[in-house]
Amino acid sequence: MLQVKIYKYFFLFIACAAFLAQTACKKDTAGASPQIAQIRAISPAPDDSVLTAALPGQVVVIQGANLGGAYDVVFNGFHATLNTALFADNNLVVAVPQIAWDSIPEGKLDVLEVSTPAGTATYTFHITAPAPSITSLSNEMATAGTTLTINGNNFYAISKVIFPGGIEVSDPTVSGITKITLTVPSGITEGGPIQVVGTYGTGTSILLFNDITTGVLCNFDNVNNFSWGCPVSSDAGAYPGGVGSFAQMQFTGVSGNDWSWWNWGRSVNSNSGTWIPSDHLSDPLSSYALKFEIYVKAPWSTGSFYIVKDYNWAYAALYTPWKTKADYTTDGWQTVTIPLDQFKTNNGTGDPASSLSALVGSGSGNIDIMFINDTDTPVDNFDAAVDNVRFVKIK
Repeated sequence: MLQVKIYKYFFLFIACAAFLAQTACKKDTAGASPQIAQIRAISPAPDDSVLTAALPGQVVVIQGANLGGAYDVVFNGFHATLNTALFADNNLVVAVPQIAWDSIPEGKLDVLEVSTPAGTATYTFHITAPAPSITSLSNEMATAGTTLTINGNNFYAISKVIFPGGIEVSDPTVSGITKITLTVPSGITEGGPIQVVGTYGTGTSILLFNDITTGVLCNFDNVNNFSWGCPVSSDAGAYPGGVGSFAQMQFTGVSGNDWSWWNWGRSVNSNSGTWIPSDHLSDPLSSYALKFEIYVKAPWSTGSFYIVKDYNWAYAALYTPWKTKADYTTDGWQTVTIPLDQFKTNNGTGDPASSLSALVGSGSGNIDIMFINDTDTPVDNFDAAVDNVRFVKIK
């Protein structure tokens, strides 16, 4: 019996020794703990300087010791994509991941972590959040009390929107990081850019809100180059939310493939006005756009706006919103933006002009916005209003 107990304890001792040996072996295999000394730019000298901050997407070099076995690199709680072919014992080449700035885990802001089998090294490193940017407004001429949508990017922790004249809206509704919705406040009497203010900076629009003069060719009120084509009305109840007078494009019974745009109600034709100031004709073609506000009441499902200069069809722009949204209508007035590089040959389907001067000549002329039913489907009823025709910088 004693012999059995001796054998039992002997085998238990052997098992414990084997476990301890295996653990020690694992520690030896893991090696020394990782260390981070500094972060450098990957660009060639003299730009390969030590970094104190980086942008999401920027490729950096993490320098230190015992880094070669890294299996996880984390910035602000977000995991970077790893390419171990770019790893060495003292250098890790990695791109800073995209950061969801409103979802950074507690305690992880400005923290870099590199994990190897031997442990995790941490290092204080600042990731610079991109400032908010504004790309478009649903209606650049929106009036007080109406709903306005601001489109853009990096709308993180937005605290307020500032309208021209310093009129502020606090705590607007933010959807994701690309959309802000708010009610336009009263008291806006000036035109100009708007600003979106957040924790990570302020974005200022290139576009101008409530600006009824800059680049305006025809607003049917104080800048009125309208010539003929459709009725001009100031009935605020017909298309609510507008400002002053507008062109009313309203007609019925247009058969398929009817190009008779000159029939009453189907076009907006102006007298000559400035498209592009003569001292800006060397600017890039894509840096300017035609803009106007539109209110579409009846569902639009066929036919197109053809837009040309001086009745000249060398270049035409097409506006066909129903192709992306069936039976197109608008929720009130909406801003339409057509970059000037969308004026193309072959009835708007070919190539853009080579330059601004090739498109607009000396910079002035009339504009012709014409409804043409270029499909086989008849138009039973078309009902829309157009206002504030203008040419403005967008870049």
